[in-house]
Amino acid sequence: MRKQLFLLATATLLLSGCGAVKETADNDPGDPKKLILATQLDANSPYAVGFQAFKEAVEEKTGGAVTAELHTNGSLGGNEDMLLQSIATGGVDMAVISPGFMTQVLREVDLFSLPYLFTSYEHWERVVDGEIGVEMSELIERDTNLQVLGYWTAGVRQYYGPAPLAHIDDLRNVSIRTQDSPAIQDSWTALGALPTSVAWDEMYQALQNRVVDASENDFTNIYQSSHHEVTPYLTLTNHDYTTRFFLTSDIVMERFSKEEQQAIYEAAEEATVAARQADKELAKQSLERLEEEGAIVQEIDTDPLIEQTEEVREKAAAQLGATELYERIRSLAD
Repeated sequence: MRKQLFLLATATLLLSGCGAVKETADNDPGDPKKLILATQLDANSPYAVGFQAFKEAVEEKTGGAVTAELHTNGSLGGNEDMLLQSIATGGVDMAVISPGFMTQVLREVDLFSLPYLFTSYEHWERVVDGEIGVEMSELIERDTNLQVLGYWTAGVRQYYGPAPLAHIDDLRNVSIRTQDSPAIQDSWTALGALPTSVAWDEMYQALQNRVVDASENDFTNIYQSSHHEVTPYLTLTNHDYTTRFFLTSDIVMERFSKEEQQAIYEAAEEATVAARQADKELAKQSLERLEEEGAIVQEIDTDPLIEQTEEVREKAAAQLGATELYERIRSLAD
């Protein structure tokens, strides 16, 4: 029943003003073996690299019986909310979605959004590639019509602003643009900052005119948005080793034979490896370019930041009904 409710709810949202897609995929019923993969990111993004790896792998493994069509730059949906709805309504077969947008179908996944949940990239891998990752996938697949094809990432999020961040006290009364998540905003509030919402495409001007003092994101987004031009101090807070879900749906997979389904799952594994590697490489290149173009990159003792936000994480985990899961994640830390 819950799977049916998810489909009805997302269809209603799509029809009631969440925005029409900009382009219609060539995915008519006469071509059921074609998979439509879509992202709001550009053709050079790690997501696109992963999609291309999937396309090549699935077409090779099936001898061309299953094909894949890639759509980037938001051509089938300019944000993850629209893409998630499109998976439910059949406009898109596969997409990469962040935990915040997944909460509309399963609230427990928002646990992966918590700042300082993970202590390192290796810790993140132990969680998502281990028993917890399997259990989370099974929970999603049990309670929705979605299937998790792999755990992807969108880099490690860092703090950046107009002045050095050398100590936790330097965050006091600093207005910072954050994601629209209560737990994320509560974490920055606990650090003394003033979290606020600003549209991403308005951020350069907002930082330049000091509508907001600072922001936080991964190296790639910081560089590609040129925010370092107006907020040159970048501090390695490492507060979010991001999780993204590579998703499809039961309805999509039902179009294929068991042998074809197995080929799709194997191709998704190869795509996950490719996307993660591309993310690492792009982050490294972006950091190098940031420094070449004048960004001042510095480290900070993160222990006080972690300690100051611990109560926020515990409270959020309890509200999500995921305290036990949170403790298990903590037990795998470095």
